[in-house]
Amino acid sequence: MAESPKVRIALIGGGTIAPLHVKHLMSSPTCELVAIVDPYHPGRELASSLSLPHFESVASLLKALQKPPKAYVICVPSSLHVSIAIDVIYRARPKALLIEKPFCTDSKSGTELLALANEKGCKILVGHHRRFHPSLLTTRSVIETGKIGKITAISGLWTAKKDEGYFTSASWRATRSAGGGPIWTNFVHDIDALHFLTGARMTCVWAINTIPRRKHESVAADDIVEEGAAIMAQFSNGVVGTFLVSDNVASPYGWESATGDNPLYPKAEIQVDIYSILGTKGTIVVPDNTLWTYGSETTQVSPRGWVENSIDTRQASSRPGYFVSTSCRIKDIMRLTVVLLKSLELKTWLCGNLRFV
Repeated sequence: MAESPKVRIALIGGGTIAPLHVKHLMSSPTCELVAIVDPYHPGRELASSLSLPHFESVASLLKALQKPPKAYVICVPSSLHVSIAIDVIYRARPKALLIEKPFCTDSKSGTELLALANEKGCKILVGHHRRFHPSLLTTRSVIETGKIGKITAISGLWTAKKDEGYFTSASWRATRSAGGGPIWTNFVHDIDALHFLTGARMTCVWAINTIPRRKHESVAADDIVEEGAAIMAQFSNGVVGTFLVSDNVASPYGWESATGDNPLYPKAEIQVDIYSILGTKGTIVVPDNTLWTYGSETTQVSPRGWVENSIDTRQASSRPGYFVSTSCRIKDIMRLTVVLLKSLELKTWLCGNLRFV
């Protein structure tokens, strides 16, 4: 049987995450990166370094290429995700879009985009790659097999220190209306991870801002990004949780430092954990996957708790064969894009490891 032709894909945006997408599109046996679209210098330079066609707009790409791409990867500043996606759907009629997180920065525009995509037969994927991480897969397995009983609560942290260069290298990062700030940029990943682990959506959220300490002189006072928040949440299944977010503290308690997941940021020298999932029979922490329980799993009578039993710890068995870095999971997302394009059906793959919207 003849091999299926590679799926033609164009990348829109040449910023921070773009080189990782490029790396695995270029090495994919099923995808072909045919162009980079970006009116600014980073995209032009990235395309030049790879000897790839470069275009300043989707319109110019479509005029120049005889065979248009079937799918597009959109990795532009957050506030542009929806407008770029809508433009691509109208102009290019793609079969699929992979949109970096956050999917949108307001629910109205996101809802409109989904309606348009459904009308035009375009499938949309969101780049929540953390669901592929071994520690989350292990934790999900422990929860599903009942080893911690029924989940009662969760707690979590995303804390780090973004330096001045983070903001000066991309001015939109200091502006709330442009999609900056740790809630949209960082916490959105944690929300998806907690949805994945609890099996439910957040339905109620309470939050208090942390003290603002930075000065962004060129940004209007009412549009400066937050630096963090203390958050309480309730999920649709009754689970409650607390979460602390800050991008202006010296701390390793965040996903990147705890996992070493992103090659752009160093891993903490000692193990730190960022999520605790607390159940009626036990607690498991992420990413270390230490499982805390009273008594052995083989005990027939339910242990009575902290007065009569010392609490035991052990490592939950990790699930082998999964990717261990952001760049590798991007590769898997690309593979799933190809599967989606070939099947043209809306499915949840790998036990819900990637959510299609």
